Amino acid sequence: MRKSVLIVDDEELIRRSLRIALEGNGYAVSLAASGKDALRQLASEAPDCMILDLRLGDVDGLELLATSRERLGQAKTIVITAHGDMESAVRALRLGAFDFIRKPFDLEEVIAAVQNALRTADLEQRLAYLGAQEKEREPSFIFKSEKMQAAMSMLEKVAAQPVPVVTIRGETGTGKQLAARAFHRLSPQAAGPFIELNCSAIPEQLVESELFGHERGAFSDAREQKRGLVELADGGTLFLDEIGDLPGGVQAKLLKFVESFEFRRVGGTKVLRVDCRLVAATHQPLETSASFRRDLYYRLSGITITLPPLRERGDDVILIARNMLQQFARQYRKRLDGFTAEAEALLQCHRWPGNVRELKAAISSAAVMADQPLVGLELLGHAQRAMVADLTTLPDTTDAVVPIEHLERRYVRRVVELCGGNKLVAAQRLGISRQTLARWLAEPEPAEA
Repeated sequence: MRKSVLIVDDEELIRRSLRIALEGNGYAVSLAASGKDALRQLASEAPDCMILDLRLGDVDGLELLATSRERLGQAKTIVITAHGDMESAVRALRLGAFDFIRKPFDLEEVIAAVQNALRTADLEQRLAYLGAQEKEREPSFIFKSEKMQAAMSMLEKVAAQPVPVVTIRGETGTGKQLAARAFHRLSPQAAGPFIELNCSAIPEQLVESELFGHERGAFSDAREQKRGLVELADGGTLFLDEIGDLPGGVQAKLLKFVESFEFRRVGGTKVLRVDCRLVAATHQPLETSASFRRDLYYRLSGITITLPPLRERGDDVILIARNMLQQFARQYRKRLDGFTAEAEALLQCHRWPGNVRELKAAISSAAVMADQPLVGLELLGHAQRAMVADLTTLPDTTDAVVPIEHLERRYVRRVVELCGGNKLVAAQRLGISRQTLARWLAEPEPAEA
């Protein structure tokens, strides 16, 4: 995307020579022949960099620098000062100027100063954004199940190709954000920024500005120009989590962006373009959502990576639980060697509707309460209560009430089913012998009244 430079100088020859040199290096250049002209231009749009002569005919350059600081926002200013006027140069730096150049100057010196200023501005903005996020570095996926291997194999294959748009689907807690970060690390844009937006966490009236940025004066609180997450993702990856919650009006603008990777800031007229990859994630079936645009769905659904739920990942739940337990052991400074056989049987039997997120909460609680090296069944109370509730949900009316003996046998059969047909594990989970379990399964269910 072309960066913009405003040249403020009352000498036409200097303006013309700087313009030719900067445009020849790919910059979009605008000119101001006076301080008042510069203020008029800054009132409508802030450049990425301003070159300011401190000796202007109508307004003192230092005064212009002081009054335009708010309008410039994060843009950098390079001042031009007369040879020997170091006092003015120092005052300019104290007022926020990035650098100064003394007359007579070399055009290559100016170009180098502009390049340095723009690189610094981009770095500062990206560091500020990442610092505000205060995100801990995500761990890597832990898996050996075939379904997860297939999903990660597809992710690696797609990441290596120049595919501009990818969608990650999966239930809540399956690791969609983690997959998006892995996609970025494996892509050719790994050295660029990874910028994310949770579409369900931003108020509807702010989503468009957060995504595409805004110009100064675009709305009542827009006191300065702001670059949106789309611009910050230039050269890297833009991750839109829970894209199904994106407001309808922003969906239309996102569709236009996805088709060309061009956009306008809110309140702006200039068309900007970025080079980034878009990764969208959702737990919703977008194809049947009444609030999601069909044309946007078709544009996003070309390459879709589906993450399997934890209940379909077999022994992965034990591998993940053991790893989490060791992490919490270090965090709480405890010796925690693992789980008892009964506890692992419960971990495998539970359906984990909240997936890895629910599992993490259960293991964290167990680690806090544990006072022995092996975590036992009694410390996984959440999983126990959730499974019992799933098995013994009460009916809505008395017409659906069945004899307690009928319910007991239904409960036993359901436990065997949740344990993958492993009767030994099911018997251990129920606290009965295999012989008793076999007798319960062999007896027919009593007829309903």
